[in-house]
Amino acid sequence: MPRAKNYVRSSAVEKARDAFWQFGYDALGVRAIEELTGLNRFAIQTEFGGKEGLFLEALELYAQTAIEHIIEPISAGGLPAIKQFFNQTATLQKDDPRVFGCLMVNTVIENAAHNHPELKKHTDAHYARMLGAFSAALNNAKDAGDIGEDFNIEEAASFLLSLAMGIQVYIRMTGSVCAARHQAGMALKTIDSWQKRHKA
Repeated sequence: MPRAKNYVRSSAVEKARDAFWQFGYDALGVRAIEELTGLNRFAIQTEFGGKEGLFLEALELYAQTAIEHIIEPISAGGLPAIKQFFNQTATLQKDDPRVFGCLMVNTVIENAAHNHPELKKHTDAHYARMLGAFSAALNNAKDAGDIGEDFNIEEAASFLLSLAMGIQVYIRMTGSVCAARHQAGMALKTIDSWQKRHKA
């Protein structure tokens, strides 16, 4: 007879996401995962295929949330949407888990020593979507006449992506979202300079 579940899967994955976000993959043992998520060792193995499977599902949840709240709004907007994104990166919310940086950035850094293909697949897909969102927003700005026809969208989108990733590393290092306000401020000034230079 199958064991009765004493947890809600979606809630457990959400708690796992937050735990991996705070502590990382390598440093988080199965016993700690049990304590932080309410899952037991049996459930971690049978329901998720072990710690690695749980982490991949947590990454997927993080990615889907990013698509809804970050990537889609940027893609649908123009320069104001990009500016709003960078402004929000340095605005602290109550009990904000972003003090731990970005789970995807953290995973890229941690996985550099391991080169785990499944983790890389998830992080590569996420940052391809981010790059695409910045490109789409810049194309929207060009169509609106906010930047010039000669503006290099590919270079600018790549710059914005690397800047966004760097800000998240700095937030993780300092343990403070507000510590990145200067970097976010320079990002806003840079974006303004594109518009002022090229707008007719």
